[in-house]
Amino acid sequence: MNNDYTIQLVEQNKKLNDLLQNTVAQLEEERRFNMLAKNRVTGGYYMMNRTAEKNLRALQKSNPTAALVFSVIRENMQIGTNAVTISNPALAKILEKSVRTIARATKHLADHAYVQIVKVGNTNTYVVNEQVAFAGSVGQRKAVFSATVVAHECEQEKGWDEVKKLKSVPIMY
Repeated sequence: MNNDYTIQLVEQNKKLNDLLQNTVAQLEEERRFNMLAKNRVTGGYYMMNRTAEKNLRALQKSNPTAALVFSVIRENMQIGTNAVTISNPALAKILEKSVRTIARATKHLADHAYVQIVKVGNTNTYVVNEQVAFAGSVGQRKAVFSATVVAHECEQEKGWDEVKKLKSVPIMY
């Protein structure tokens, strides 16, 4: 009788463990989905006013590379902060330009008040002038500092793409 009871408990324990593992997997999937959707705007839009549109056209005419860099920055800027952290080598790889060309282009953007450059170690955070382009709802324009970080594969160490399961740690929200 005692042996049957032990077997029954072991089976129940296995079922509960399987249920727990399934629940943890579902929660991890939900967290991953929420993080991906966290800074998304429906349709992925940002807005520009008419004066800014004229300024953008002038930028495209005077410095096409700076206009391309500005395009990548706007494409990746975080909602509500208008900021993105991205290295010059990553911008160079994305736009197929030299790092020096990117440095000149970002200097042009800063000198002409399209972006503010904030140094973060060896890389830059670009804060877009909220009068030029802003992401978010009308009436919600602001430039609070926080940024999206773009880490390009060209900057990673060998083996970066080999996915390793990380240790589970408690996360508080």
